[in-house]
Amino acid sequence: MSRGISEIVATLMIITIVSGISLSIYVYSLGYFTGTASAFGEIVKMNTNTLRERFAVVDVIIRSSTEGTEVSAAVYNYGKTEITLRTMFLNGTELSVGGPKEILPSEVAWFNGSMSIALVNGSICSLRVVSELGNFYETTVVY
Repeated sequence: MSRGISEIVATLMIITIVSGISLSIYVYSLGYFTGTASAFGEIVKMNTNTLRERFAVVDVIIRSSTEGTEVSAAVYNYGKTEITLRTMFLNGTELSVGGPKEILPSEVAWFNGSMSIALVNGSICSLRVVSELGNFYETTVVY
C-alpha cells in the first residue's frame, strides 16, 4: 500500500514541477514578445513622423566679422506635422544655436546660429539645417 501512494505522490510532484517550469517560460516569453511589439510600434511611429516632416530653407542671411559669423536661415515647414530644428552646419562646422526651434505646419521661422570662424567675402558656403528626427535640408549660399 505504501508503494502505491509514493508512486502517486511522485507523479503529482513531477506534474507540479513541469507545470511550474512551463508556466515560468510562458510568462517570460509573454513579457519578451510584448516588449518587442511595443518597441516595433515606436519604431513605426518614428518612421512615420520622419516621412511626414518636410521643410525647406527659403532665405539665408550671413553676417561675418573678425569676431565670427552669424547665420540666420528662414525655414518653411510645408509638411503636415510640427518640426523641431536641432542644429545647423556651415561648411561642415556645427554652429552653436540658442536651442531647438519648433515650427508649425505652413509656418516660416528664423533659425539662428553662430560660430567663431570668420568668412571671406565671395566664398561659397554650404548650409545644412537638421531636424530632431534627422531630416535635413542643404543649400549653397554665396557670402
